[in-house]
Amino acid sequence: MFIDKAIDEFSKRNKVVVGFELGNDHSQISYCRADQSMPDTISMVMGEEQYNIPTMLCRKVGQEGHTNWLIGRDAVKTAQDGQGILVDRLLDLALNGAGVRVGEEEYDPMTLLETYIRKTLSLISAYVRQDDIGAIAFTMDEMRPELMQIIREAMENIRPKKTQIYFLSHEDCFFQYIIHQPEEMWVHQVLLYDYTKDGIKSYMMHLNRKTNPVACFIETAQFEKMRMPDTANMNDDKRAKLYRQLDVELVDISRHQCEDKMVTSVFLLGDHFSKEWCRESLKYLCRGRRVFQGNNLFSKGACYGARERMLPSTLSSSYVYLSDDKLRANIGMKCDKGQEEIYFPILNAGTNWYDVDREFDVMLVKNNTISLTISPIDGSKTRVANISLEGLNVRGNKTNRIGLKFFMSDPQAVWIEIKDKGFGEIFPSSGKIWKECLPLEAIS
Repeated sequence: MFIDKAIDEFSKRNKVVVGFELGNDHSQISYCRADQSMPDTISMVMGEEQYNIPTMLCRKVGQEGHTNWLIGRDAVKTAQDGQGILVDRLLDLALNGAGVRVGEEEYDPMTLLETYIRKTLSLISAYVRQDDIGAIAFTMDEMRPELMQIIREAMENIRPKKTQIYFLSHEDCFFQYIIHQPEEMWVHQVLLYDYTKDGIKSYMMHLNRKTNPVACFIETAQFEKMRMPDTANMNDDKRAKLYRQLDVELVDISRHQCEDKMVTSVFLLGDHFSKEWCRESLKYLCRGRRVFQGNNLFSKGACYGARERMLPSTLSSSYVYLSDDKLRANIGMKCDKGQEEIYFPILNAGTNWYDVDREFDVMLVKNNTISLTISPIDGSKTRVANISLEGLNVRGNKTNRIGLKFFMSDPQAVWIEIKDKGFGEIFPSSGKIWKECLPLEAIS
């Protein structure tokens, strides 16, 4: 009931969702309203597609010793001008946990990361009101639980009241971005090449349209041999030779990945892609495929993902992305509502294990057993898991209130914690707590 009200409020007030791509080298911010078809991405230069914000802070000491923190390109320029001290690799510093010396001062690395996130999010204020932000979805190249916890703690001091915080992997963002495009672009497989300083990472998405909902899978591969060296000091001949080599390598990679497959669309992500060098690669990729180039797909995909959480569309019920980090089954329970029995959904297939956190209360009427319905989306047989609450006396008069909490500490199992909450002063809680583990192998 409360979820329905939150969704209704989000829709009526045309709230905003934010996609925040947070990386060690650079970050991006995209935003989208509830009724907006395509997210917008904040550019550092008006009228240009300068979306990357260096993930850097610069400590600048002003008059009377006042410290001013700058971010992004302002931070880089201020440090280059000798007017401040640059701090980079903020994610690594936060994970390390050791104090960071900046000039004569030492700072908590979590505080530095919090400062960067706060100042980066403030860039949105030129376009939307902070109070209108209903959700912020963070996406990172590697979804490390300890880093996600650091960001959650930082956001407790930053986020506007009632703003939801979500996390989506790059694969999740790719999936969300694609299914929100015209369907003719993803009738068959879709290929993404993300070109970073570490080389090219490929994402190949394919769909199993025989399942309901349609199950989507993404295969990834890393090609370190495509690393782009610094060409600033290369002469024209050496640069031309490097470009020819990279072009040949990319053609070979593309042929290997596309042969015997029906690839509908190809996305080239990153500033390293240039017509200056990938001429033969583009000729090959454009044969019977639509090719798109840009560098803000992940932050836009995070926006779509956040909006689907806050305001689910028919896409959420029709398509589900599955990976090793996701549930492969719907988990729910049958409950009495008046004179009829209804199905109450608890966890949905496609949910990231690190997002599983569900709590609610139920009243026991008939016996001391909780029955969970587990429905794999691969079409295999639905089964029922019975959890017996040993030692609990069920009175049968709707005075046995228990609290259920579902959570996961790793991708392998769902944990259920059950507490006897009693029924007011008449029937106080016994204090009993039961824990049950459902291995994922048993529900996939």
